[in-house]
Amino acid sequence: MAAMASVLTFRNLESTDEVRAAHPLEVAGYSEEEAAGLESLLYRFSNAPHLFFGAFDSDQGIVGFITSTQSASPLVTHDSMSTHDPKGSTACIHSVCVHPEWQRKGVATKLLELYPQTVRRYNSTIGESEERARITRLAMMARKDLVPFYQRAGYSNCGQSTVVHGTEEWYDCICDI
Repeated sequence: MAAMASVLTFRNLESTDEVRAAHPLEVAGYSEEEAAGLESLLYRFSNAPHLFFGAFDSDQGIVGFITSTQSASPLVTHDSMSTHDPKGSTACIHSVCVHPEWQRKGVATKLLELYPQTVRRYNSTIGESEERARITRLAMMARKDLVPFYQRAGYSNCGQSTVVHGTEEWYDCICDI
């Protein structure tokens, strides 16, 4: 009997256990200076669970994720990497991570394709009198070699970022939604 193929599902993370399972993907995807610590991921999940979105394999569990926090700044800043402003209209993407075995199989592309839909769904839950803002922009810093990938996913390259994070050159990319 042939083995069943894995099935990927895409959804928001639902627990701190899922965040803990995502952390090794963060460590694998970034240098030691650039990778977010588990505490940072848990902070982002506890303050902005609506912006922690994952790809889950029916056999392996989480195989990819995107995480963001909201900011009043139109671009990612040092401050936005460690804080969440629910009144901010920009979702600052801090991580797009995929398990090494799942890279180049369309997982990151699908996450990026579905992420704006997730944000729009969140926006639809916000009433006019609430102390939360609707998100109108996605912003990220991308390594130079990945800018064309993000452009194919609908992001515009705004040029080299003024933020220094680790040893890489970073480029500001945005997608208005």
